[in-house]
Amino acid sequence: MDVLLAPDQMILQIHESVGHPLEFDRILGDERNYAGTSFVTSEMFGSYRYGSDLLNITFDPSRAEEFASYAFDDDGQPARREYLIRNGILLRGLGSLTSQTRLGLPGVANARAASWNRSPIDRMANLNLEPGESQFTEMVNAIERGVYMQTNLSWSIDDSRNKFQFGCEWGQVIENGKLTAAVKNPNYRGVSATFWRNLKMVGNADTLEVLGSPYCGKGEPNQVIRVGHASPPCVFANVEVFGGE
Repeated sequence: MDVLLAPDQMILQIHESVGHPLEFDRILGDERNYAGTSFVTSEMFGSYRYGSDLLNITFDPSRAEEFASYAFDDDGQPARREYLIRNGILLRGLGSLTSQTRLGLPGVANARAASWNRSPIDRMANLNLEPGESQFTEMVNAIERGVYMQTNLSWSIDDSRNKFQFGCEWGQVIENGKLTAAVKNPNYRGVSATFWRNLKMVGNADTLEVLGSPYCGKGEPNQVIRVGHASPPCVFANVEVFGGE
């Protein structure tokens, strides 16, 4: 069925099935022992259809109100806004200068260390899904049968950040364009590429929310760091939904 995800759930979806797979050190195999690898390969950049035409993902450490804003990364590279995915096509990844050199691909200024006694590694900063043109009421009205989900409750994703299963605390059934009965603990599952290619509506700038997480762990020894995410609500078609009370 169709699923309408609120921004507070979208940030997890972006983090786990876009952010982590695009980290160059995962693609290179550096994180295999601890945090896993990626279904993304170097050959995909520049041509791979990651999502529908509505999917636009930016790396934007220049956005001052987000968790991970900075002018230079920890390698001293100037930080600027870059499109990672534009109109659904994968353009560049989350790779700092060292990883860019090793992989031979363009990246971003994202070498970040959690402390003075840790080496900078490839990290997310502010990773955002750019707003579209739909009002919230338009998205609800366009759904004949679906569920609106809010507030993440659980998450599970495989080592290559491809197959996932997420749960929310609260939802509402959508029937014939109307929000109806409340649902407790609704869940959904999917595969990253199929899921993002089924993105069919994106909220406009009025629906965008700036959020993030202070606890993203990665690296050996472990580094916990802040990441920012901004997203509007989004509608996905043909999603496997289960559970709920």
